[in-house]
Amino acid sequence: MCRIQSRRLDGPVTRIPTARSICLHKPSRGGVGLPRQPTSTRALPLQDAPTAATAAAAAILGLPATVLLDELLDTISPRVNAITNVESNGVRMFVARPSQPGPPSSGGGTATPTARLSGASPAGSASTSPAGRRPAVILIHQILGLQKRETELAQALAEEEGAVVVAPDTFRGQSTLWPFRAIALGFKYALRTGASWGVESVHEAVTWLKSQPDVDPDRIVVAGFCYGGGSAVRYAAAHPGEVAGVAIFYGRPLLQASEVAKLGSTPVLGMYGTRDSQFPPAMLERFKADLAAAGVPHRLELFEGEGHAFLRDLAAVRQGGAAGRSWQLFREFVRQVARGQFQGSGATRERADVQ
Repeated sequence: MCRIQSRRLDGPVTRIPTARSICLHKPSRGGVGLPRQPTSTRALPLQDAPTAATAAAAAILGLPATVLLDELLDTISPRVNAITNVESNGVRMFVARPSQPGPPSSGGGTATPTARLSGASPAGSASTSPAGRRPAVILIHQILGLQKRETELAQALAEEEGAVVVAPDTFRGQSTLWPFRAIALGFKYALRTGASWGVESVHEAVTWLKSQPDVDPDRIVVAGFCYGGGSAVRYAAAHPGEVAGVAIFYGRPLLQASEVAKLGSTPVLGMYGTRDSQFPPAMLERFKADLAAAGVPHRLELFEGEGHAFLRDLAAVRQGGAAGRSWQLFREFVRQVARGQFQGSGATRERADVQ
């Protein structure tokens, strides 16, 4: 098994296993069904061989049409509606609750039971409060919008930690697997000046959770992947004290010290790959320095050799590696925040191996 290094920005180097990279192999020459390449070097007539510039122009001109087509198909049959089970003030959400008996809920959203990934028992989970209320977690999707991957991760976390887990749709009914439309959605909600980062939809999810009789309103963690990680930390800064913790999976950090200071005493866990070109070391060092200066309890974990989006889905978590280790760190963070035990930067504790 290959091994990589995972290190905190302020701590000792620790070795952990990583998942094998996905390789793309060139097709073998002379394979069955593959057309043979012409061996003649004679130039093709100009009318039969469009120039590269013409082909590129045609592709560029066709992109808006493909984006509009994907948007039209999504409007006719909204993908988000098929994977959500709760709606609150126009915000659709997937809600997962653990299968174990607990206090009655008023909002529905019982998840299909799923096996625990690491053999977690109720005693080792975030658990319920003396009043019988559970902690809660909000998982915010990446730039593609709410997908099945978030619902599967939400179900798994609900079973593992005994928490109520919500995966909200912050793109207001829009999702895609088409990269160019994803860029358009990212520009609308995150990249343009004054973009909201979906903060209002996250706030609706927080408000809904706090109204549930089986949720402890003081033990809500907001987390997200990529765009969702940036959304999570921006929500916590915009609404100080509304959540008990923030977890960022390779999401855009706050870039201004004044914004970081708004986090107050809300604990922050950040997880990034050392080869993620979106977040260079200087940016992360600055984020960490701002967190420390503002007195924000925090932990930033770097995964050596990993790029962006190293936690693809639940299957990747089960395989271990960086995906499995980051998910384990996230679960530990949820548990520590729920118990009021998160110590932040410089904390020393035993690190369990991921199978």
